[in-house]
Amino acid sequence: MNAERPSSGTSISVVVPARNEQELLPQCLARLREQTLDDFELIVVDSASRDRTAEVGRSWGARVVSLPDPGVGRARQAGFDAATGAIIATTDADAVPPEDWLERLVAPFRDPAVVCSFGTIRLTREGLWMDAGQAIFSGFQGLNLLLGRPLCCGANFAVRKEAFKDVGGFHRGRTCPDEGEDIRLARKLQRKGKVVLLPDLAMAVSPRSFGRERALRYLGHSARVYVTTCWLERTR
Repeated sequence: MNAERPSSGTSISVVVPARNEQELLPQCLARLREQTLDDFELIVVDSASRDRTAEVGRSWGARVVSLPDPGVGRARQAGFDAATGAIIATTDADAVPPEDWLERLVAPFRDPAVVCSFGTIRLTREGLWMDAGQAIFSGFQGLNLLLGRPLCCGANFAVRKEAFKDVGGFHRGRTCPDEGEDIRLARKLQRKGKVVLLPDLAMAVSPRSFGRERALRYLGHSARVYVTTCWLERTR
């Protein structure tokens, strides 16, 4: 059964930051155009791309925001600033959203106390190890939420724009960090209301960060970001 929209007349925006993503972006945008909840504003943020990323975005009817300098935190902030929706959802250019992704992601906002909802991620690569890894990560997200450290995923979350603005967005001081910006935001939003995890809402993303030579480096980097953002930094 389809989830209801958050409230009558509530507007929704979807922001997709992208840098040199002309190859993978079309699949992401095609899936977004097939959503069961199809009444939303689509924004692609072209983060200093050197390819046809902006052109691809426009070809799928997205409003394109172009930035002269790269940086995923900066790009997501620009997209959220440009969004007109009362609720802003975001995903990544290499993601493959299920057809009911947006509908399920915004459903918790029917509760006016909810300021953020987020799901989990899985790799588009199939296999038993991939399924096990996704289940472990989802469980880890649940544990961290209980500890007051929500592991919000940039490829799979939504916020109430008013609350987003109230906490200063992705900014940390005067800058937008380019790693852990999603986790930092979720921690700040806890001061404004409920942050909800949807453990069964998985977003498929490209396994490119888990190439043979990159996997250990990526996991080590992710562990460092987790410790820093969740346990060593104070929210602002």
